[in-house]
Amino acid sequence: MAQRSLLQLIATTNENPVLRGNVTMIPWTVSIQNGEAISSKDNKIIVQQDGYYMVFSQVLFHNPEIIMGHLIRRRKSNVSGMEQRFTDLLRCLQEMPKNNCANSCYTAGIVKLERKDELELVILDRPQAQVAMDADSTFFGIIQLP
Repeated sequence: MAQRSLLQLIATTNENPVLRGNVTMIPWTVSIQNGEAISSKDNKIIVQQDGYYMVFSQVLFHNPEIIMGHLIRRRKSNVSGMEQRFTDLLRCLQEMPKNNCANSCYTAGIVKLERKDELELVILDRPQAQVAMDADSTFFGIIQLP
């Protein structure tokens, strides 16, 4: 039986989220990597083989009284006609409490991806995003399915 690939990224503990335009990016460190169908580069997951994958992510936010969330964005390697290069695959939104403002936002789903597709986790329009940069709180990963 062929070995299936997986990759999990965790928030880099000693760094802070980076603001790029209207997008907040989390600096990632590879936590677990197995197989050759998936790699990571420049805080993105890079798909090396066409197929079906389970993508998952969680971000723990500490912002009070605001809706926080993140999305998993795909940069398609091949586009044709009117097809968009960037598509949003998964989204998570979470209303934050007034007190004890810690809420995790988790999302997961099965997607069909192509070789050289890139995935990134982005936080839109929240320049003051307060993110827990702990391995057990904020992570992003992918598992190749049979």
